[in-house]
Amino acid sequence: MNGRQLDLSSLSDAQRAELDHLTHRHGTSWITVGLWIAVMGIYLASDILAVLRIIPLWAGMLINCTVGYFIFSVVHDGVHYAICRNKRLNDAIAQSAVLLGAPYLSLPLFRWGHLKHHRHTNDPVHDPDFALHGVWWTLPFRWAFIDLIYLIHLLQHGDTLARQSLRASIPWIGATLALLAALIVSGYGLEVLMLWFIPSRAIFITLGFSFFWLPHVPHDTRQADNFTRATTVRIGHEWLMAPLLQWQHVHLIHHLYPTTPFYNNAKVWRLIEPVLRQRDLAIQQGFAIQPQLHPAAESAPPTL
Repeated sequence: MNGRQLDLSSLSDAQRAELDHLTHRHGTSWITVGLWIAVMGIYLASDILAVLRIIPLWAGMLINCTVGYFIFSVVHDGVHYAICRNKRLNDAIAQSAVLLGAPYLSLPLFRWGHLKHHRHTNDPVHDPDFALHGVWWTLPFRWAFIDLIYLIHLLQHGDTLARQSLRASIPWIGATLALLAALIVSGYGLEVLMLWFIPSRAIFITLGFSFFWLPHVPHDTRQADNFTRATTVRIGHEWLMAPLLQWQHVHLIHHLYPTTPFYNNAKVWRLIEPVLRQRDLAIQQGFAIQPQLHPAAESAPPTL
């Protein structure tokens, strides 16, 4: 199922045209490009200022942990070719964003894993993100090593494309190891730890919670069995939750229309909410973790 398989007959021609406009990248997504420039610039400035001791290392670490979290929208939209029309430029921007947290990872490798998640959401065998669920006390450790978990999944369940993508990562792995070794030998080991390694794990933990785990709680419904119930929608405090969750608070919209630029997700939800209310929905209210499960008949809005 995808967004086009919803019954959109209740939408007017103007609403359908707006839906098509919102769910596709037209030309260049300048908001995403602007976010990329801002985050990359702040992160680089933080590194330089911390290395020069103009700001303390701990301050640089906190800055990198914070701004690095928001680079994921750039990487994620790049995976879905939602940044710009030129695919090479789209991938170059997204790959540069990957460098902040995982410089050893090629974008095609993450794209393979993430698109597999889209095809098999909540499937215990075929969804690489399913290993990021589990007993509560194990979750931070799972999230901190998303890259390792994806690698394990690839080695166990990878296909020809996955193996090709892994080979494409070998130059990135080699270059990363060489650079890290050179920096450590040159006396910058503490800087590597404070400005890259700790921030990268912190970024993975926050993304593991907000993006990989939270939108699919309670993880007991496979997308193949019930598409609209397998992924949640969060309602309430949108003024705060939307930016905190990088506009993935209505994550169901992303699974329905994955080419939607991240900043349009909430607009799409508002546009087709009456349609989606006719289906089973998992709705997280406010700051709730567990969603309220609304069967289709109960999800329908009251008649005024």
